[in-house]
Parts: sequence; C-alpha cells; structure tokens
Amino acid sequence: MSSVTDRAREALSDTEFPADRNTLLVRATEHGGAADDVLHALTVLPEGTYGSLDAVVAGLGADHERGDDEGAPTSGRPDVVRDDD
Repeated sequence: MSSVTDRAREALSDTEFPADRNTLLVRATEHGGAADDVLHALTVLPEGTYGSLDAVVAGLGADHERGDDEGAPTSGRPDVVRDDD
C-alpha cells in the first residue's frame, strides 16, 4: 500500500510551482479526486507558498504518516514562504 506522501506526490505531479496550500488542494481534487487522507494532510499544511513538490512532500513527512501534525515546514525552509497574518 502506498503512503500518504506517495499518493500526494502522484496527485500533485502536474502542479506548477510555486503554489500555495489552497492551490495544492484544488489541484489534488482535480487530479481524479485525491483520497481523503491526502486531502486532510494537505489541509493541515501551514499557510504558505511551496516552491516545489519536494517541499510539499517534506511538509507531509513521516509525522503526518503517524497522524501527527508536528514537523510541517516552517518559514526557516528556503522553499517555503509562510503567509503570516
């Protein structure tokens, strides 16, 4: 069985970057309707602009595989820009 990160990578394979979280959710939905676990994982990503698919996958990471939202990318990563209000 493939992991959430593998399924997210597949669902977002045609996404143009940079892309924000809302764009990622739309693209995953348009890509044949990503599984609920992928959509949830994308929903809990921090607001921000992701510079690459690898940045998104890193944000999902092993912590999301355990159902834990810790470990998401932060503004300290060069490929993620946080949208702080």
